[in-house]
Amino acid sequence: MTQQISIGVNRDNLSELTPLIRSLPPLEAGHIRVHITSFALTANNITYMVTGDMIGYWKFFDPQAYGIKAGHLGRMPVWGYAQITQSRHDALPEGAQIYGYFPPADYFDLKPANIGPMGFSDAAAHRLPLHNIYNRYSLTAADPSFSGEFKDLQPILRPLFTTSFLIDDFLARESFFGAEQVLLLSASSKTALGTGFCLSNRQGLKVTGLTSDRNKVFTEKTGFYNEVQSYDSLTNLNPNVKTVIVDMAGNGAVTQRLYEHFKDNIVYNCMVGKSHWDGAPPHRPDAGAPPVMFFAPDQAKLRLKDWGPAGFAQKLGERWTPFCRSAQTWMEIETHSGAEAFAAPYHALLRGDIQAHKGLLMSL
Repeated sequence: MTQQISIGVNRDNLSELTPLIRSLPPLEAGHIRVHITSFALTANNITYMVTGDMIGYWKFFDPQAYGIKAGHLGRMPVWGYAQITQSRHDALPEGAQIYGYFPPADYFDLKPANIGPMGFSDAAAHRLPLHNIYNRYSLTAADPSFSGEFKDLQPILRPLFTTSFLIDDFLARESFFGAEQVLLLSASSKTALGTGFCLSNRQGLKVTGLTSDRNKVFTEKTGFYNEVQSYDSLTNLNPNVKTVIVDMAGNGAVTQRLYEHFKDNIVYNCMVGKSHWDGAPPHRPDAGAPPVMFFAPDQAKLRLKDWGPAGFAQKLGERWTPFCRSAQTWMEIETHSGAEAFAAPYHALLRGDIQAHKGLLMSL
């Protein structure tokens, strides 16, 4: 009988981790068992947890739904690779590699449905009401966007860059709300870098980054921004420029200073992440456009309807490949193996101590 180890997080105190160990039951008919070979840890995972109750991210891998007694512990979703080690489904052979949404675990069972040439969905009963984009798994051998050249970059950057691509597409579709400038907060974060990369290809639009002092030089060197300022020097920004804010940080104290500085020249505030998870709550402005939450799956669903899956993949790929080639010049991947090695990088991520040029690739 296969033993599974996964990592539980106290939903009320994200710094508290608990190993969850159980013996997996015999594999059911129509199911597959996979070994999760590697997954990424990024600020995106923090956003999943902070907004877990509001948006439903805790529900995807709720320990209770899998027969694990865990009290108030949850399992944060991660993106990564897995290999099918046991199959009781004729269409999915053992040995095939898949990519998608997993709990931080070593083994995991899936109930495949809606199987096509490029992948399938997990039809676990508790996941059916949740957003399908997170339930979809790619068969990497059949998906042309999975290149061996970017194998280690894929789990770290792909979900973040998809969000970046969709932010850029959304703002362009709205003619940037009449803005002359897009200001990205937490500009050294990987989602912000992807967004900056996409926006830098737009003509006549200034792309500005706001980051910490320690990350300012790195952020400038990527070449994605026309101007970079630190949080302490944000008043150096021209307050008379009509500005869209794209907020990856979610720190209300910073956004309050921005509203006081730009006032009515904030024409849109796109809230994307919560990397500053323990910061002040969002500010309610007296002047300027109020914050609006951006939910990437809804934008993806819209564009999948407009372009179709093949068209979506093509348009994303046109941006994804050159971004990965760029990332190979500035990203350093750090790998950690074993459940005992999970806590240190996880806590460093919570503290904001992971250097901007580092990418974390984990396996249990």
